[in-house]
Parts: sequence; structure tokens; C-alpha cells
Amino acid sequence: MIKNYGDRYHLIDKKALEDRKLDKNQLEEFVKSSGIIDIGKNYNIVSIIGSQSTGKSTLLNYLFGTKFDVQNRQQSVGQTTVGIWVSKDVQNNVVVLDVEGSDSVERKSGENMVENQTALMALAMSHCFIINVFVNALGQHTSCQLSIIKIIMQQNLKLFQQDTVKHIIFVVRDWDEDSNYEEASRRLNGYLLNIWNEIPKPDHYKETDFHELFSVQVFTLAYYKMKKEFGEQTSELHSKLANQKDPNFIFKNFDYEKNVRWSDMPQYLSNIWEVISNNKDLNLPNEKILISNMRCQQIKLEALERVKQLNEDLSNRVKEQFVDNFGQQCQTILSLAKKIYDTDARDYHVEVYKEKEKELKDELINKFFTFFQRQTEQLKQYYMNILSENFEKLKRESIYNLPDKLNELDLLKMKFEESLTKSVIEVGLWQEEDHIKFFNQQFDNHLKSFVEAQLATFKQQLDNIIKSECDKIVSSQVLNISPKFWLQIEIDYYQMISDKYQKYDVLLTGLRVQQKQIDDYLNKFEEDSFHNLKQVISVASGRFKDQLFQQFKAQFVRAPDGQPRNWQKLTEEEIFHFYTEARDKVFSLLDLLRIRKIKYIKQSANFKQKAKTLLIPSGQKIQYQISSDTDSDDVVLNEVFYTQVKMQLAEDIDVQYQDAIQKHKQDFLQNIPKPFWFLLLFFMYDDVLRWMGNPLFLYPILIILCFVGFCIAIGLHSLPKLAFQWVFKTLNQAVVPLIFGGISKLKGS
Repeated sequence: MIKNYGDRYHLIDKKALEDRKLDKNQLEEFVKSSGIIDIGKNYNIVSIIGSQSTGKSTLLNYLFGTKFDVQNRQQSVGQTTVGIWVSKDVQNNVVVLDVEGSDSVERKSGENMVENQTALMALAMSHCFIINVFVNALGQHTSCQLSIIKIIMQQNLKLFQQDTVKHIIFVVRDWDEDSNYEEASRRLNGYLLNIWNEIPKPDHYKETDFHELFSVQVFTLAYYKMKKEFGEQTSELHSKLANQKDPNFIFKNFDYEKNVRWSDMPQYLSNIWEVISNNKDLNLPNEKILISNMRCQQIKLEALERVKQLNEDLSNRVKEQFVDNFGQQCQTILSLAKKIYDTDARDYHVEVYKEKEKELKDELINKFFTFFQRQTEQLKQYYMNILSENFEKLKRESIYNLPDKLNELDLLKMKFEESLTKSVIEVGLWQEEDHIKFFNQQFDNHLKSFVEAQLATFKQQLDNIIKSECDKIVSSQVLNISPKFWLQIEIDYYQMISDKYQKYDVLLTGLRVQQKQIDDYLNKFEEDSFHNLKQVISVASGRFKDQLFQQFKAQFVRAPDGQPRNWQKLTEEEIFHFYTEARDKVFSLLDLLRIRKIKYIKQSANFKQKAKTLLIPSGQKIQYQISSDTDSDDVVLNEVFYTQVKMQLAEDIDVQYQDAIQKHKQDFLQNIPKPFWFLLLFFMYDDVLRWMGNPLFLYPILIILCFVGFCIAIGLHSLPKLAFQWVFKTLNQAVVPLIFGGISKLKGS
């Protein structure tokens, strides 16, 4: 059965009445083909009710240019309109409903339910009711459609409450000049008021004025065959119903946003008719919400589909590397989706619209959050790589430049926070503060590990530096041992350590080492530095004998003006005086160097002032201390070593003295004429040859030569020298003077 006639549509027909449902597909086709779909929500619906065969369809055709079927009175008299027909004003956004007439003889007894259902359907759809009555029926209850009006009033309270004002226009047909308009208007309004007072009302409507919910007008039309008057009057009524510029336009201030879109009307009307035809309670606001839910859900899905590719592109990019202005790009996608959604969904029920809009936002934000997690990891990796690169560069820097460099590295944390802040679309939405806190913790841990490694390397370097400085300090004193030997070492050492300590303290603070660790580092630094000094002193003690011997020679061999002494011009008493004076000085210095203990005491509290050092010698009246009392006892120059050094020094000094005496006594030998030495050898050569042939003389010579060779082989070069010096010394002191003294006497005689 074809229901769509192009210009009109049979909305409620027999099949719809029997099946209790609408043909939604054909209704959708009519809405599209008739152009009604294009008016969206900017429309008004006018329906007409009245008795059967009273010219309702004809009136609608006159008013709106519709083409509803009309009765041909010459052929038959009976029902023309069954159910509800739908059409549209040819020029204006007015949708017209032609409702089946009441009191139809075609309806069997008990079928007045159909009238109620069609009236209720018309009520659900219409903004204005035209009640078609004739002037001669004003006193008749049925002819005035008062029963239908009662249904309309009751259901209007139930369905709409104060959602909208319903307009009721009584069109009184066949009006003549003799009729009393005021009386007709009073009577019709009286009927309505009586009905209002009779119907049951909710408590909050009991005191409500009837005219707050219904706008009632009475309009008269001349007999339709009076073409001129009828045409003028229908044009005036049409203008009130369709012309928005008309001063008497009845839909002024109408809230068109509450209308259902015609694109959704097929589904909306199908739902309503199913409820009405099954005698269920009808709640039009709920029906509108249902339609809004359905359509807004579809529009939301369409919006998500439209931005799907953008989401995939963003996802792919963030998998490769972090995306600049990630949050802004997410916001752009979200704004686009909301714009797409808003364009089609904003005309639906406002609460549903907002709810679905929130769902759209939440779904996209949830999707963005998965991207954001990847973005965060990419950012962390990026800035950690930069940190590692900087660490490699800083390894080549002086550690004293690190504090400033670490301050520069702190900018990476700020840049990470800035980048992450740009990666969110709403502050606090994705707990970005937690990510920032976690990154900063990782950053600080890496920084701490790097600093500890650099400090470990620096500590080794510092140990070498301290050891070298200690060696310079001690060596400078060893090269010129004086009574202030230990005091000067003390002053130079603690001056050097104090400078290093302060620099080290500032460095550790700049490297953000915790105070407890700084104290531990500095304590260890003091201990290690002191042990370095102790080791250097121990090594330097091996040079004490040689240096003291050199100082003895400098005082004994040379005069105060620095020139070598002339031993031949000095007497033996003078030589002995110089000898004992120089010897006593070096032995006193040796006693000064006789330090038995070097002990450590923590001096950090005094490093900011001038540190005092303590050296503890053994058995000396004047004591120089390098520390306070401790339990440790480290010997630097013990008794055995001291005795050994003193014996060796005494031997070397004695040799030096004997050498000076020998040089002094060689003066008289130099006065013997040289030819005399040759004469002596000439006369004695045969005796020498005879001695060489004598075993008593030859064997001792061989023994002496073997002894000398053996000493040279085992490294005791000085032993033969000492032996020969002793022999020659004895000869020089006893035999030679005796021989040459006798010769001198002979020459004198």
C-alpha cells in the first residue's frame, strides 16, 4: 500500500492502527522527498479536529495550499479522512495534520478509543489545534468537540506540563452578521474553563490559571461559497499561523530548540505511536530524550570516525619520537570532533547533548592518554640521552667547573617540565606532576652517580697532588736542615691543606653532596693527607745522613766567605776546632730530627683559621708536635735507624777530618827535591826485586790484592779504601817522619 503521495503522507492508516506501529521507512522517504527534512527544527505543527464531514480537509487546503482529499458531496456522504494525514504549507515552515473526524458512523460501537489515540497523537505532534465547529452547533457538546478537548487538556498536563503553551483556535464556520461574536467567544471559553475545573490536576497545577497553559482564540469564517469573504478571512488566519512577520503571529517567542528535528521525526513518531497504540503511559519529554540519546550517540560515533585518521597519525608519530606541542595537537583533534558533533547535535535535548559531548570528550581523552604515556616515555628518553651526552663532555672538564655545569644541566629538568606541560590538554588531568617528580628523581640519581664517579677519580688525583706537595714541602727542608725543620714543615703543610680543604669544601657543596657526606669526605681527606705526609717524611728520613754530611762539609771545608779552606796554612788545633764545631752542629740537627711519633688529630674545625700542628719527638727538651694524643703510634725515625745514621755520619765526618789533616802534613814532603826520589829508587831497585822474590813479602802483597778484588766484587768499595787510609795514616804518622827526619838531619850536617 502506497502511503507517500509526494505532497502528503498517510501517517496513521488502517495498517498502523492494526499493527500498532508506523512504517518508518516510508515516513523517512516522505520526509526527504517532500523537503520537510530541510526545515530542521524551525517549524510549527498545526492540526485540525472536528466532526466527520464538516469540511476540515477543505479548510486546510484553503489555508495552507495542501492537497488533502476532500469529500465529493454529490457522490457520497461519509468518512474521507482515516487516521492522520501529514502535509506541509507550500510556502512556509508549517506542517499540517489532517485528523480523522469524530463521531464517525463508520466506527463501530466501542471504537472511540481510535479517536482518542489519533487525538493523542495529534496532541503529541501539534503546537496549535484548529477546532472546526459550525455556528449552529455552538450549543452542542459533541459538535464542539469538547470530549476531545478534555483529552487534550488532561494529556497536555501529563505530557508537557509547562514545557510549552498549546494554542487552541476555534474556527466557527458559516458565520453571518447576525451572530453575536462576544456571546460565541464567552460560551466557548466557558466550555473550556468548565473542562479545566473538572479534570484532575497535579497539586502544583491546582491553582494555575487555565490561560497560562492554553492560548485560546475564536476565529469566524463566512460560508465557503462566499468566495471573497471566505478567501479574505482564510488569508488572515493563514497569516496568523504561518507569517512570522505578522503582528498577530500566534507563535511569537516560540522556543524552536525544543522541537525534534525532522530527520529524527520518523523514529520519534514511531516510538510515540507504539506507546499510544498499546495504551501505555506516554511521556513526551522522555521520548524526546530517547531520540536525543539515539541521535547524539550516532553523531558522537560519526565525529569519532571523522577524527580517527588524525588519531592514528598522532599515534604513529609519537611511537617514533616525542611530538612537539603534543597537548595542542590533541586539543585540535578534540576541538574538531566537538565541532563536528556540535554542528549536528546541538539542537537536541540540551542535557543529552551535553552528556554525549562529555562522553565524546572522555573517549578522546582516554585515547589521548595512551598516546600521552608514550609521549612521556619519549620525552624522558630524549632528555636522559642529552644528560648522558653532557656527562661525556663533563668528564673532560675540570671538576672545579662542575658546579656551574650542573646548574646548566638543571635547565634540562625545566625543559622536560615545560615539554610535558605542553603535552597535556588540561592541567592535572593526567597527573603530569607525578611524571615530572619521577623524572626529576631519575635525573638526580644519574647526576649523583656521575658526581660520585668524578669525585672518586678526583680523590685519586688529589691524593697524588697532596703527596707531591708534601714531597716538595719536606724536600725543601731536607735540602737545608735547620732547627726550624719541623716547624716549617708544619706551617707549610697546614697552609697547603687549609687551602685545599676550603676549595674541597666549596667544591663538594657546589656538587650538591649532602652535608653528612661532605663531613665524611673531608674527614677522609684529612686522614689521607696526613698519612701522605707521614709516608713522605719516612722516605725523606733516608736522606738525612747524606744531607747532614753535606751541611758538615759546607761548614768544615769552606770558610764563611764560601771559599775552600787552605789546610796547609792552618794549624792542627785550628782544623780540629773547625771540625768539632761543624760536627756538633750536624749532630744537634740529627738529634732534632730524631722524631719517634707522628700522630693524627682531626683539624677540620680549625681549617678556617690558622691550623696548629703537633710533632712529638722523643726525649727532647724542646718539643715540636704534629698532633694531639691518640692511641695510634707510628715511628718515623726509630732508635736503630737513628744509631745507624749517626755511626755512618760519624765515619764520613772522621774521614773528612783525616783528609784535611793529611793535606795539612803533606807540606814538608813537598820540600824534598824530586831528583832525590829518582836516586832513591835507583839505589833501591835491586832490593825491591829481592823483596819480590821473598815469599814473606810476595804473599802478603797477593793477599792484599785478592782482598781488594773481593771487596770490589761484592760492592764494598769503601772497605779497601778505609783500610789503606788507616795503613797510610799509620805510616804517615810514624814511619815516614822518622825516615825523612833522619834524612833531613844528614842534609843539615
